Amino acid sequence: MALPRLVSSRHEAFLPWVVRLECLALSRGTIKCIDGDYVWRNSRQDDGAAEMWTTAIGWCDLTFLPRARKCTGERTRGASAELCVEHLQMAGGSRFTVNPFPDLVLTAEDRSQLIEIAQELVMAKFAEYQEHINSQKYVDLARWKKYSKDGNTMMYLERKKSNPESRLPALLMVGPLPGSLDENLFGLVSPTLETMRIKSSYLKDFNAAAVLATIVEPTVEDPFRSVVVKWMEIDIPGASIGFVRNRDYIYLESTGILRLDNGERVGYHLLHSVSFPQSHELPNRVRGNMSFCGMFHQEAPDKTDCRGTGVMDPGGDMIRVLGVMGMAKATMAGLKYSYCGQMKKLAWLLEQRHAEAREHGTPAFKPVCVTCQKKVKGRSFGEFGKVGSTCKLCFGAVCASCKIPKKLSFIAPDLEMVQRKVTFCARCLIEATHMDTEEAARVQFVYKHTVTSSVYGSSGRYSDESTRSDSTMTSYA
Repeated sequence: MALPRLVSSRHEAFLPWVVRLECLALSRGTIKCIDGDYVWRNSRQDDGAAEMWTTAIGWCDLTFLPRARKCTGERTRGASAELCVEHLQMAGGSRFTVNPFPDLVLTAEDRSQLIEIAQELVMAKFAEYQEHINSQKYVDLARWKKYSKDGNTMMYLERKKSNPESRLPALLMVGPLPGSLDENLFGLVSPTLETMRIKSSYLKDFNAAAVLATIVEPTVEDPFRSVVVKWMEIDIPGASIGFVRNRDYIYLESTGILRLDNGERVGYHLLHSVSFPQSHELPNRVRGNMSFCGMFHQEAPDKTDCRGTGVMDPGGDMIRVLGVMGMAKATMAGLKYSYCGQMKKLAWLLEQRHAEAREHGTPAFKPVCVTCQKKVKGRSFGEFGKVGSTCKLCFGAVCASCKIPKKLSFIAPDLEMVQRKVTFCARCLIEATHMDTEEAARVQFVYKHTVTSSVYGSSGRYSDESTRSDSTMTSYA
């Protein structure tokens, strides 16, 4: 019999790794590649040859890599089917995140309760932060012991005698973060899957994720306000050899801004585990629980005070030290929030400038470095060594000594995460640092405009080195 083809001609550009399908009578089975065609094979051995291969009747968002073909599927209520991928390696391989759950339908009462839960947790931590400020940021070393340090930011673990019933200790992080409050919030807020992927390319805080439900969306007046239900999977060292299993989490994420009695702003970021009937446990993963909340208060133009507390129960029989290491790594990712925000601002400004250039043209090129005024020449045939380049914001020449490369992340047209090394001059970087971060947040979170590869062009003065990132949830073309 002729085997059904599961990739239509309009998706040929995505081959050989993108497969979108919807199957009938799904059960445990495998994806096989035969003569270039990917087909779903049922595992029922008592069926005849005609029943061994199901027919593709529609499309749903799924991606199978050649090295990750084993799947579990089950019918859901309605016209679509749910496929749970067992061995899909998301980090360094996937173009898309597979949402392994059916649609999470929340009633108005459900949404109100989730908002109320988040508000109660945040306000309790806000009260703790106010007390922390009033006590001159005192840390009780009888309760907390030092665990690690990064610059002036310190991480503590709760002493066993302070909470003998707890299997895992609570965690406390205090200290300054680089950047302004807005830059840190712009870096950490990620209300959509695309913004989660961009954020993770800089922070490397998870290897698979999905947005299950959006409860409160950012607005023009409050672009950092968001309440979302998410799923994420964290890659655990040793999982690839079967020593441990990866952990995943279903959690409520809430971000926003509160105000102190003196009117100063305090940003917050809450992650708190929740459970729903639809969010069943997945094969080859252990469902964990966590509760983290960070408070952020700007103390200087480039300094934001942070106090974060939390606890993570990875579940299963994970060795305690691995659980603590996982907590510490996830918490210390906050040190990169402002960097992520700054790179996102750069990408947004880059898009603005190139939109103007496409409409009005670029300035006449002058082979003189815009920073040091030194003459810049290109590389001649057979000549090696450092050469100058062009700032991709002002289109001015920059010499090899003055050019400043930055690696920016964006979503390509085929939904693949791509990173490009882009050259800037010092003046433009300073300009980007002082631009309106809230406006950049409105563009991305409210108007939902994502920077794509078209910003960088394909050749000449628009392009720089392009790489298929090896960071979280990326793919090699």
